[in-house]
Amino acid sequence: MLHQKIPRQDHHYISALTNHSEKSESILIIDDEQDICRLLQLSLVRHGYQVRYVNSLSEGLKCLKDQKPDILFLDINLPDGSGLDALPGIKKQCPNLPVITISAYDTGPERQQALATGASYFLAKPFSVKNLDELINNIKS
Repeated sequence: MLHQKIPRQDHHYISALTNHSEKSESILIIDDEQDICRLLQLSLVRHGYQVRYVNSLSEGLKCLKDQKPDILFLDINLPDGSGLDALPGIKKQCPNLPVITISAYDTGPERQQALATGASYFLAKPFSVKNLDELINNIKS
């Protein structure tokens, strides 16, 4: 086993322990709440993913252009824009990218809009590690 190091820039990275010959899947988290990002990151690394997070929509959109993740966690309400508004463009750019929208506002219409505009899943905050594990197992299967 070899720990893969990813260069640190303005983004926060943790990578999983992986076999040198294997390439683990990557996840991008776009959320302005540091605690949520860290919880997601630590939980997802346990599943073998390389995880990075950014705290603004503009940073996230730049990361999507530069490096294509295998899964995206997208907060709906960000300080510099709406994840819901950005979602159709993200799906146009990356049509096969599974997008999990996350929000503290779990209203029926917001959930429906997220799923109708291309989200694969909607994860309501606060969520438990068990909820996250179930979601990741659904994505993997």
